Amino acid sequence: MTGECWLFCRREGVAVLWVGSVTTPGATGDVYACGPCLAELDHMVRVQAHDRDGHGDRAAQSATLTAPAHVTKTCEHRQTERHDGKTYCRDCERQLYL
Repeated sequence: MTGECWLFCRREGVAVLWVGSVTTPGATGDVYACGPCLAELDHMVRVQAHDRDGHGDRAAQSATLTAPAHVTKTCEHRQTERHDGKTYCRDCERQLYL
């Protein structure tokens, strides 16, 4: 579907996927995200899981929505290229799921 990305880029009129629901103290709504933002979210989750799994007891580790200080700046995936039917970012070389 085409709509607004609710994650990092906040672009409108782009292809988005429903990624789940969110509940705040005053409302509940559906969250949609574009391919590049989903790829960045996936990367952030994997970095967090790697850091958490490499440090002691999981139960003692708290979740965070901020990237650790050692993580490099977020790539905006402005230029893409295709290899073997898959789309990749030219800058960070991550596969993008569009």
